[in-house]
Formats: sequence, structure tokens, C-alpha cells
Amino acid sequence: MGMKRCIVPTILLMLALQSAALLVAGDVGAILLPSQGQVADEAAMAAKKRPWKCCDQAVCTRSIPPICRCMDQVFECPSTCKACGPSVGDPSRRVCQDQYVGDPGPICRPWECCDSPTCTKSNPPTCRCGDEVDKCAPTCKTCLPSRPRPSRRVCLDSYFGPFPPACTPKAVAAGGN
Repeated sequence: MGMKRCIVPTILLMLALQSAALLVAGDVGAILLPSQGQVADEAAMAAKKRPWKCCDQAVCTRSIPPICRCMDQVFECPSTCKACGPSVGDPSRRVCQDQYVGDPGPICRPWECCDSPTCTKSNPPTCRCGDEVDKCAPTCKTCLPSRPRPSRRVCLDSYFGPFPPACTPKAVAAGGN
């Protein structure tokens, strides 16, 4: 019985001595979770300045600050984009592969929401908004009077991207509360 009692403390002592030797040698670094190392690597590779002016399809990490990529499909990447690659869905379109640490920036759509969108069936679609409004959004480049009601305005701009969100909740539009 005396032999069993000596083995366990001896093993623990040997492990403690090996750990102390590693610490003295400086071979042990900080212990990171797999997600922490990945975020640090992505942040190091990210651009210092946002490579795009606006973005409708931002993909961001949940870190603080977020690390974002803009997945908008364009005909030509901006000159500030360092890594421009072909789009997976449409080889004639391009996607900026750069990453940016921080807010992905403003949306590119000429309007924030639309209840009457007209979109092509392409993926992603090219959309226009037929909503009649009192005043067009500041991002709208072509704002003209509505034909049926000249006192109202319609933005004639179109954009290439996902369907715009609705301005009016469905329950209210259907007559409910």
C-alpha cells in the first residue's frame, strides 16, 4: 500500500516540473479559443480604410469591432479594392474580396425601403421602386413627379442587389393593425 501512495505524488511532481520548465523557457504562449485566433488573423489582413463606398450585402463577424466583407456583385470593383474576384453566381460580375474592420458602411440602394418593387428574375435581381412619396431619399439620383399624382414623387433609379425591405408591415398593408 505504501507503494501506491508514492506513485501518484511522483507523477504529479514530474508534470509540475515539466510545466515549470516550459514556462521558464518561454515556449508557452497565450491560450486562445479557435475563434479568437481566426478573428485576430482576419483583423490583421483587413484593410485600414473601407474599400467600398456602400454595401447592400455585408457579411460581418460577430466580434467587436466586426470584420466585414461586402458581397455585392458589381461590373467593376472600385479602385480601392485590392482583391477583386469573379462572382460565384454570375461570372460576368465581380466581388471585392477585401475585408474591413468596422461598420460596413451605408446601403447602396437609392431608397431604404419599398412597398412596390419591380425586380428582374435574375439572381440577384435588378430592382426599381414604384412607391409614390412626398420627397425622394437623398441617395436617389433621378426623382420625378408621379404621372397619376404630380404632387407626389417617384425615384426612377434602379440597383443591382437583393429585394428591398418593405416600408409598411404586412398586417397594416392587409388592413389589420
